[in-house]
Amino acid sequence: MDYDVIIVGASIAGCTAATAYGRAGLRVGLLERHSNPQSHKTLCGHFILGGTHDTLQRLDFWQPMLARGAAVARGLGVWTEAGWIVPRPDQGVPPAISLRRSKLDPLLREIAANTPGVDLLLGHRVVDLVEDSAGTIDGVVAVTPGGERLILRARLIVGADGHRSTVAGLAGVAEDRAPNQRFLFWAYYEGAPMNGPGDGQVWMLDPDIAVCIRVDDGLTQVGVFPGKARLREFTEDREGAFGRFVEQLPDGPTLTGARRVSNFVGTTDYPCVRRDPTPRPRLALIGDAATASDPVPAVGCGWAFRSAAWLADATAGTLAAGGDLRHALRTYRRAHRFIDKWDDLGRADALAAPPNAIQRAIRRAAVHDAAIARRLAMFSMRAAAPSVLVNPAVAVRAAVGSRRVSPSASHQPL
Repeated sequence: MDYDVIIVGASIAGCTAATAYGRAGLRVGLLERHSNPQSHKTLCGHFILGGTHDTLQRLDFWQPMLARGAAVARGLGVWTEAGWIVPRPDQGVPPAISLRRSKLDPLLREIAANTPGVDLLLGHRVVDLVEDSAGTIDGVVAVTPGGERLILRARLIVGADGHRSTVAGLAGVAEDRAPNQRFLFWAYYEGAPMNGPGDGQVWMLDPDIAVCIRVDDGLTQVGVFPGKARLREFTEDREGAFGRFVEQLPDGPTLTGARRVSNFVGTTDYPCVRRDPTPRPRLALIGDAATASDPVPAVGCGWAFRSAAWLADATAGTLAAGGDLRHALRTYRRAHRFIDKWDDLGRADALAAPPNAIQRAIRRAAVHDAAIARRLAMFSMRAAAPSVLVNPAVAVRAAVGSRRVSPSASHQPL
């Protein structure tokens, strides 16, 4: 074998897995189709939810990200029709972090490339998979920057190549696609004051959603996620529609006098795509190759880090010992069910339907009930299983508590 592990795709998921495997003493081939080590994903909000904080700390990524200027968010204010849900700093909700992909991707690539045992093969485009006599995938065929066809073999092949995964396509992995009834655009601003509570804000406008967060270099990212009923408005005059949308946000950021330092980034359609993360023997998918969820709750980057870490945790020891990968991959598959549960909720929310009675009650109650507000924050940060908020006891408490709430614009922490 050329390697213990071949990973296709050197972005968040691929670099995370490669680094973890290399630190475990394994030989890793990390293939990336782009030749430029500074290449990066553009269509990504790069807000890494607090549920990923422990993973970033354990992998020693958190401090390097801070060194590159990443902004940390310790509490987002959430606007609802009942008023602001304002975070409290002492509730133990893990912090989120944001570093633009133009900095994050090269950083992770640098860390992976400097990890002993990892070969970063830039400009290597995978065009086929290699199977043994039993039909088990045990390698890839890649075209080098010079046009040479190269066969590389490994005991484990990992697809970390995004929601349009070439590896998954070549392996014949089925896709489960679900619609998204919102579209999205965002831009970066210099000198755009935030006027809402917390160190970032989310507006639940039903069906529209908006966000405002700090990012690296002192910039502010403002994003809108309107329902598709407003698509024509944005198609005809994107800048004007964006400005009008933000101007109408309660306590929204002040864009007048601010300087927009980027183009508008976004798309008019972002379907949800899911694949089996362990679709064939000795083949695993991580990151968007396994699950490309609704981007509104900002889960993509976190799922990439976490799924890569779970895969390495489950399989590194078996690979090092030369053992049978079947049990190890089943362990990874079980861990990945955490993402599947969240993706089920995300797919339902992506339909942009009005909130149900329980959701409305939880939002109203969270305006004044610190315990429910904390659960809502843990839920939003994907720092626990969905049951942290979606359970009968919370529903009953919210139903009782919400009756005492009247609409309020208070910014006072709970």
